[in-house]
Amino acid sequence: MYAKKYSSFYLVITFLIFFCVGSVFSQQDPQITQNMFDKFLYNPGVVGSQPSINVGLLHRSQWVGVDGAPSTQNLTVESRVEALHGGIGLNVINDELGPLSTKTATISYAYQLMLNEKNQLGFGFSFGMMQIGFDEEWVTPDNTPDSSLPPVGSSATVPDIGFGLYFTSENYYLGLSATHIIPFEADFDGVATFNPARHYYLSAGYDYDLNEDFSLRPSYYMKTDGVVFQMDFNCNAFYKQKHWAGFSYRIEDAFAFLVGFEISKNLILGYAYDVVTSKLASETTGGHEMMLRYSFDLDIIGKPDTRYKNIRFL
Repeated sequence: MYAKKYSSFYLVITFLIFFCVGSVFSQQDPQITQNMFDKFLYNPGVVGSQPSINVGLLHRSQWVGVDGAPSTQNLTVESRVEALHGGIGLNVINDELGPLSTKTATISYAYQLMLNEKNQLGFGFSFGMMQIGFDEEWVTPDNTPDSSLPPVGSSATVPDIGFGLYFTSENYYLGLSATHIIPFEADFDGVATFNPARHYYLSAGYDYDLNEDFSLRPSYYMKTDGVVFQMDFNCNAFYKQKHWAGFSYRIEDAFAFLVGFEISKNLILGYAYDVVTSKLASETTGGHEMMLRYSFDLDIIGKPDTRYKNIRFL
């Protein structure tokens, strides 16, 4: 392992937020810009809402140019299982912030209730494990050790439980979910403790057809741990349901540009570039996010075909 001296910004972000008198009180879940396409990341109620099998990969580099900036990778696999009246899914997240890393793997089940021919309500539950690691040595600006930090290579694992509701209709969707709903304390051999904070999510979107080829899809995304709120306002323009471009505004944080297209049948690629608008703007060149998604239909008789439940835009 090697010693690394971080900027004052990194010191504030990593340790004033995460460590306080030897204890870690909360951690924000990963932030993503393409949240309207990767709803399973934060809402297990999405699982099985489509008559399809969906596999997604996402990589995000946030605040490029800043030492210890967040980096996130996400793998999702979910499928409709008619015998279960819903679906099952796997959600794997790797999130890094300076010397801290969080690896989460959960399995989800959602019961999909058909309210009528056009409306569906999903009740989702996820269970898995979260591993928190301290991967690198941190040296203070005056090169003195900090005994309140765990030893390099330390890790602790705790259970992770989530819940979500996901309502879909012909032209809109609405989601409400929570992660880390039961608090579990991770103990680093008595040196420090980590308490994942419960996070709440609210998402909504609407599909407005301009004509047979073009449509607009505004959406809203909110995340909070009860102390800090993050809100995104998004709008994407689609052409023939296969290509899109749009923008997103995250209050007091960033303005983002989004673009995507269908590479081949059932395979899409999406990209987002964040222009930072906060006080960090002078320290970073922005953020990059790539998404790759493959989906294929399951032949389920009687399943309504709605725009927001189309496999390309879950």
